[in-house]
Formats: sequence, structure tokens, C-alpha cells
Amino acid sequence: MIRLIPLALIAATFAACSTTRQAPAPRVVTIEHPYTAGTGVIQSVVPTPVAATAAAGTSSPTEPMQRLEVKMDNGKVQYIDTPSRDFTKGMRITLTPDRYIKRS
Repeated sequence: MIRLIPLALIAATFAACSTTRQAPAPRVVTIEHPYTAGTGVIQSVVPTPVAATAAAGTSSPTEPMQRLEVKMDNGKVQYIDTPSRDFTKGMRITLTPDRYIKRS
């Protein structure tokens, strides 16, 4: 019996260790919105979420990116991230096929 007690303690220790697993780290999934070239009007300008930038593994830039909500002439809404601070709400812009933003 004396030899069974240490084996029972070792078995209990292994059982406890196997049931206390750490939860896997959450996966960060980026969502890329479809891009359509055309003209539209900026509805809002807000800073991009910092948590998403940091979670994506990028170092924090000196200036945060700006997220433009653009209502296109066809009625659809697009969200565009840009480092530029030259765009304001109500400004009419053109999104080019090569992904540039121009004032209209």
C-alpha cells in the first residue's frame, strides 16, 4: 500500500495538468471590403481603430490612418483607409482604378 500512494499522487497530478489547458489565442481576421472606382462624397472621417492596427502586427505609425466613409454616386458606401489628413466631410472625391483618391 505504501507504494500505491505515491503512484496515486503522480497520477492525480498528471490528470490535473492535462485538464488545465490554456485557451488558444484569438485569431485576428481582417476583412477586405470590395473596392469600386468612381466618384462620391465623403460622409465621415474618423481615425482607424488602433486595436486592429496593433493586432495586425504593424508598428504604430507616427500619425494614425483616417477612415473615410464614401457614399458613391451609385448609392453604395465604401470605407477607405488613408494616411492623408487632406480629406474632410462633404468633400467630393474620385476613387481611381489604381486605388488613388483625388479631389473632384
